[in-house]
Amino acid sequence: MSLELNLLDKVVSYFSPQWGLKRIQRRNAMDILQRGYEGARKDRRTKGWNVNDFEQAAKLAEIKTLKNRSRDLYRNNPYSFRAHNSIANNTTGRGIVPAIKNELLKKIWKDWAHQTSVDFDANCNFYGLQNLCMRTLSMHGSVLILRIKTNNKEHIPLELKVVSTKFLDLSKDTIKTSTGSYISGGIEFASTGKRKGYWIYDKDPELEYSKSTFWKDQDVIHLFFQDEPGQIHGVPFGSPSMMSLRDFDDYSDAQLVRQKIASCFSIFITKTDAEMIGADTQDYEEFDRVEPGLIQTLEPGKSVTFASPPPADGYGEYSKNVLTGISAGYGMSYEAMTGDLSHVNYSSGRMGWLEYQRMIETWQNFILIPKLCAKVWLWFVEAGNLLGILPKDTPKTVEWTAPGRMMIDPVKEVNGLLAQVRAGFMSWQEAVRLLGYAPEEILEEMKISKELFDKAGLHPKSDPRYDAVNLKNQSNDTGNNSTHQ
Repeated sequence: MSLELNLLDKVVSYFSPQWGLKRIQRRNAMDILQRGYEGARKDRRTKGWNVNDFEQAAKLAEIKTLKNRSRDLYRNNPYSFRAHNSIANNTTGRGIVPAIKNELLKKIWKDWAHQTSVDFDANCNFYGLQNLCMRTLSMHGSVLILRIKTNNKEHIPLELKVVSTKFLDLSKDTIKTSTGSYISGGIEFASTGKRKGYWIYDKDPELEYSKSTFWKDQDVIHLFFQDEPGQIHGVPFGSPSMMSLRDFDDYSDAQLVRQKIASCFSIFITKTDAEMIGADTQDYEEFDRVEPGLIQTLEPGKSVTFASPPPADGYGEYSKNVLTGISAGYGMSYEAMTGDLSHVNYSSGRMGWLEYQRMIETWQNFILIPKLCAKVWLWFVEAGNLLGILPKDTPKTVEWTAPGRMMIDPVKEVNGLLAQVRAGFMSWQEAVRLLGYAPEEILEEMKISKELFDKAGLHPKSDPRYDAVNLKNQSNDTGNNSTHQ
C-alpha cells in the first residue's frame, strides 16, 4: 500500500491536516477495493512468479519427466520408498474383497482370485495385483491393466496383465483419424470425446521390434487420480514435494559426510631435517583421504590444514519441518512417512492417522473399487458365463470391503464402536466393515461358533448372550417385572 503524497495532498494537508488525512484514507480504501485477488497482483513482489497459461492437464513431456524422477527417488531415497509402500500397503492391505453370499460363487471366485494364475506374469494373486497397481499408481501417476482371454476350460479363462504407462504409444498423436476420432497421448477418443481405446506396445517400447496395437476400452483399465476436469493422464503422488525431497537428500548427504570427516581422529608426524639424514624419501607416500585412526608421517616442511565447517545446529528440528511439508505433498502424515513417533501421544497420533485414513478411503472408494475391482468382477462374470462355469443370472455388481485400519488403542476404539452401535448411530454391519470384514461371513461364523459352544457347554465372554452387561440388564429386567407383578 503506497503512502506517497501528491502535490494536492501536500497542499491540503498543510492548510488542513484533518482533511488531508481523510483524503489519504479514502484513496487507500479505493485502492483496496479495486485490487481484486492478492495472488493476481503483478508488481515487485510477484516479479519472479512465472507460470504457464491455464491448462486442463499436464503436458506429456512433463509427465514423463515427473515419472522418471519419481521412480529415481523411489529407488534411491528411503523416505520416497517408504511413502509409496505405505500408500500401497494401507490402501490395499490384505486385499479389497468382494462380499459374496452364494457359496458356489464364492468358491469359484477363490479358486480364481487367490491363485497366481490370475496374473499374466504368474507372480501375484488378485490381491497382490491390487497392491502392485496402487504402488505403481502412486509412483508413476497411472497404471494399465489389460484383460487377457485364455483357452483354459477348467477354470475362469481370464488373466490380468499389469503394465506401466510407458507402454502407451505416445507417437500416436493425431488431430483426426479416418474414422473421425482423434488420438492424444496414445489414447484414442471418439469425436464426442468418449474413450475408444488405447494404443499399447506388445513389448518394451525401447526394443526395436516392438509395435503398438489397438486395445478396446472395454479390455483396458486405466487407473489414475484425476486432479481436474479433462485430465487424461495422472501425475505421480508427491509431485509437489519432489524438489524439496531431492534438496533435502543432498543436504542430508552433506551432513553425513561432514560427520564422517569429523569422526576421523588422526595423527600427523613431521620430522626435522636432522631426523631425515640417511632416510629414504621413498618411504613417504602421498595420501588423499583421512581415515579413523590414521597415523601418517609427513616429509619435512609439509603440514596438514583442516577446514572448519560451520556447526549443524538445529539439524533435527530443520529436518522435521522439511519432512512435514514433503509428507503433505504425498498426502500422508509426517509419522507415516518417516516412522518417527518420538513426539506422538495417543491423541496426536490418532488425529494424524485419521487424516491419513481419509486420504486412503479416497483412493479406495474413488479409484480402486469403482475402476479396478468393479471392472475385474465384470470381466470375471463374463468369462465365467462364456465358459458355462457361472450361471447367466450371476450378478454383475457386488459390494467390496476394504481392509480395516489398524487400531491405535483397540480397547478404547472397540468400546467406542460398541457404544455407537448400541446408541443406534451405526449399524452392526457398518461397524464390521470398518474393521475390514464382510458382515455376511462374520454372521455365518457366529452361527457356527454358537452351535459349537452350546454343544460343548461353554459360555465364553465373546458370546453376546453371556456378556456381563447383557446378563446384568436381563437380571434387572426380571426383577422389575417381578416387582410390577
